[in-house]
Amino acid sequence: MPDIDFVIAWVDGSDPVHIEARRRFSPQQENAHRGAAAEIRFRESGEIYYLIASILKYAPFARRIHIVTDNQKPALLDSFAASGLCAPDFLRIVSHDMIFHNLEAARPTFNPRSIEAALWRIPGLAEHFAYLDDDMFLNAPMIPEDIFRDGKPIIHGTMTRPDRWRIKTGLRKVLGKYDDVRPKYSLAQEKGAQIAGVTGRFLLVHHHPHPMRRSTMETFHAERPEILREQLRYRFRNIAQYLPASLANHLEKTRHGVAFERQRPVAYMQPGTRSPREVLRAIRDESAPFGCIQNLETYPAEMNRTIHAILGEKFGPTLPPQLREEAPRA
Repeated sequence: MPDIDFVIAWVDGSDPVHIEARRRFSPQQENAHRGAAAEIRFRESGEIYYLIASILKYAPFARRIHIVTDNQKPALLDSFAASGLCAPDFLRIVSHDMIFHNLEAARPTFNPRSIEAALWRIPGLAEHFAYLDDDMFLNAPMIPEDIFRDGKPIIHGTMTRPDRWRIKTGLRKVLGKYDDVRPKYSLAQEKGAQIAGVTGRFLLVHHHPHPMRRSTMETFHAERPEILREQLRYRFRNIAQYLPASLANHLEKTRHGVAFERQRPVAYMQPGTRSPREVLRAIRDESAPFGCIQNLETYPAEMNRTIHAILGEKFGPTLPPQLREEAPRA
């Protein structure tokens, strides 16, 4: 099997330097979606440690984890190697300076879509890698063939119609209730598909690891450098941008014949989830291969404690001792 790396984009939004930079560069232009600069998007509650622990526990084949930050570092990152859970070079910090080297990018950037578009430029990155947001985690044992088969990525999701085809969208526009500047997740995926040459129905991916090949993105951007230049213009998320994972997925289909597969289950929770107990049950019994808990720090205190307790118990064997000791009891 080829080497497989994992890539995580992370930010410490509580860092005073980061807070001041966000305040200074908060979007002012009329077409900017101000929600893209909201504080909640930059909060973190230690989720990255669960994600790292999940890779150590369920993906022992991983060669390395690259953590992409703006010259920051998770406080307890070194404790994984110090406690013998991984080799000293297994966890690697990658600065924005590295991925944006020799590129005209709006800096500092607070834009995950700009960052994700340049991940393939990480020095020393394996040809085969999987990208995850820091609020995702692996929820069940994996083998390499779960994400790459015959050297090609396993891409799964839901085929969906473009937003403009939806009756609900048309009604909202007529009623003046359609937000024309909100950079929606689905719309960014549609744009990624269009750049890859796909019109009409496209694959909508969900909150789970996104397997990619470095050469697929490198080749495309060598042919179309203007696409990356435009993507990197925006300091905060903007409706003009595409989702890089969607571009990679549809390039794999149009250029390399990769067939899309049916969406795999995700134990997904966000504030307001109707059946949180069912999600927590899926996390405990490993009935979904992937998990994602968004905005963990915004849940009511009791639910927050319950989530931390379940994740702490689940990943305890691959968490450093100080994190195991601090986790609430399930």
